[in-house]
Amino acid sequence: MSKTIAVTGASGHLGNTICRLLVEKGYRVKAFYNKMDESLKGLPIETIQGDVLNKEDLSRLIDGCDYVINSAAIISINGDPKGIVFKTNTEGPKNVLEVSRSKGVKKIIHISSTHAVMEEPLTDPFVENRTYKTATGFTYDYSKSTAEQYMLKESASKNPEITVLRPSGIIGPNDFKPSEFGKALIKFYHRKIPVMPEGGYNFVDVRDVAESVINAIDKGKNGEVYLATGRYLSMKEIADAIQKVTGKKTPKKIIPYKVLKSLLPLITFYSKVTGTAPQFTIESIKVLKLGHPNMDNSKARNELGHNCRPFEESIADFYEWQKSTNRLK
Repeated sequence: MSKTIAVTGASGHLGNTICRLLVEKGYRVKAFYNKMDESLKGLPIETIQGDVLNKEDLSRLIDGCDYVINSAAIISINGDPKGIVFKTNTEGPKNVLEVSRSKGVKKIIHISSTHAVMEEPLTDPFVENRTYKTATGFTYDYSKSTAEQYMLKESASKNPEITVLRPSGIIGPNDFKPSEFGKALIKFYHRKIPVMPEGGYNFVDVRDVAESVINAIDKGKNGEVYLATGRYLSMKEIADAIQKVTGKKTPKKIIPYKVLKSLLPLITFYSKVTGTAPQFTIESIKVLKLGHPNMDNSKARNELGHNCRPFEESIADFYEWQKSTNRLK
């Protein structure tokens, strides 16, 4: 009999990719989504609408499941003005764990983030035991830090077992919403990004993360953290790769972090006046400035079989998927 897997955050970029791969591997899937389920339509799975802040909704999801993949979270690069980011990202995992215990779940695979821990010092390898971020940092980062620490503490009971994966910047196809970096890739394609911010980041293909998440069901150790990361690229390398894949010219001029930071008040004012999302925020430019050049995913490679395909393949497949679904003209 095939295992039954509950997936929270199933309609998100990583969540729907996990669901697709689970189906390919022969698992029974119960997919939990909050509002939009476009990314799940047509899949041979059971979909359940609900909120991770509602235990009754989670009970309907987790009932009859052997394992839970908890990928539900609100990603934010612009603080937490409504207070929902921190609440969802911290209380949600607690509710998932409580309901999982009541339903006899064997293991939870909790999706955290490399943002949960400190990037600096940039000179030392970025490994699993980095110092956790605190309330002095950005809300999203602190929420992921808080949730991860809670889940690891609770893993000591082995009821259920809990394995944590920390992806870096996720890219690739099946990006329905799209993600923040997906939006940037679309802007690059339409040549709407005139200059490049300083820095770089570590990117990993969504399919490679999904594969490692599923491998963690059987191979992930209780109470352990795995870096499901990829390759670091500077902004120049990112622009060059996009130009190579698309044939469209990308900007070459790099704007220093200090200059971008000085422009933030003007960007914020323009955003409020027009009612549009800001082109960049202090969080988005600082993420690039502090992008760690040496994230060590050897533990995930050795224990979970984590594998990272080339960045160019990921963005080529992103653009091809966007075109095939009539999202990119």
